[in-house]
Order: sequence, then C-alpha cells, then structure tokens
Amino acid sequence: MFNNIPRLRTRIVSLFITLVLFCYLAGFAHAKPSVFIRHTFYSISGVTSHDLKAQMKIAGPGAKSKIKGDARTKWVVNWRFGLKQVSGGCRIHNVTTSVKVTFIMPRWKNAAKGSPELRERWQNYMKALQNHEDGHSDLGIKAAQEIESVLSGLSPMRSCSEMERTANSTASDILNSYKKKEEYYDIFTIHGTTQGASFR
Repeated sequence: MFNNIPRLRTRIVSLFITLVLFCYLAGFAHAKPSVFIRHTFYSISGVTSHDLKAQMKIAGPGAKSKIKGDARTKWVVNWRFGLKQVSGGCRIHNVTTSVKVTFIMPRWKNAAKGSPELRERWQNYMKALQNHEDGHSDLGIKAAQEIESVLSGLSPMRSCSEMERTANSTASDILNSYKKKEEYYDIFTIHGTTQGASFR
C-alpha cells in the first residue's frame, strides 16, 4: 500500500496541473488561433537504461542548453490585425493569431533489442514526457488566445499609429507573461518529474 504513495502523489499533481491549464484555456475559448504542430526526433540507441540516458544526455536538446531535459517544446506566436479610421480616432479589427509548435523528442531506434521490461518502461516514459511537453504547447496556445481576445477588446484611440503601438506592446507583454508561466510550469513539475516523466 505505502509503495503506491509516490505514484498517487504524481497522479494528483498531474491532474491538478491539467485542471489549471484547462481553466486558463477555458477563459479565452472564443479566440481561435491557427495552430501548426510539428514533431521532430533525435535518434538514440542502446540496450540498457544507462545506455539510453547517456545517449539522451549527449544527443538531446539539453546537451547544448542551460535548460536540461530529454525533450523540448518550442512555440512561436504571431498576431495580425487591421486598423480602421472611425469618427474621432482609430479602432482595431480583424485580429488573428497563429501558433507554431515544435516538439523535439527522443526516438529509440533499436528498441527491438531491448528487453520487454525496458521497452515497457520506455513507452511509459514517452507517454509521460509527451504529456509534460503538451503542457508547454498548451501555454503557447493560451498565449495566442489571450492576445487575440485582449487586442480585439481594445478601445479606439486618437490615431492609428497609437493604436498600432498599443496593440503590439500589449501583445508582447502577454507573450512575455506566458514565457514566465512556462518557467514556473517547469519549476512546479520539476521538468515533468512530478508528472512521471523521469526515466530510470
């Protein structure tokens, strides 16, 4: 019974994080950014867990980065809008956003040579790792949704140049806030460890 406590704690934390992200996303559900997702892989090989961990450390995205980890999610948000002269000023309209998400994940190329037990552990790790990276992707999508929603609600201003500066500044501030949320997400989950993304 007590052996299941760490696993139960991991599930509770994972469910909590999922709930928090869902609540964030629900607040801007009416905004519909275009989302483009790309999966990329780096190859590793080995027949033991030690082999695989060593390969990921050398070939993974954390090898040449201050941010360690066996996987990485990169997202880029872009926004566009139109400006329209109105009586007494200028208003924003036709706000659209897009998100390009790139997942970088390991691929065990000679998995057939591993033991059944090791293959099962690897599959479980990949599921947990993808779940963690999906959390990063969700934050990028949420950033785009909030930008689209907030910019669409901006009040008219005296000139279109002022409107343009305000819109771009507002979007950049929102984007930076989500970059910070990404950092907190990794700190809170210990880079996915609390979600089961730890390979031993």
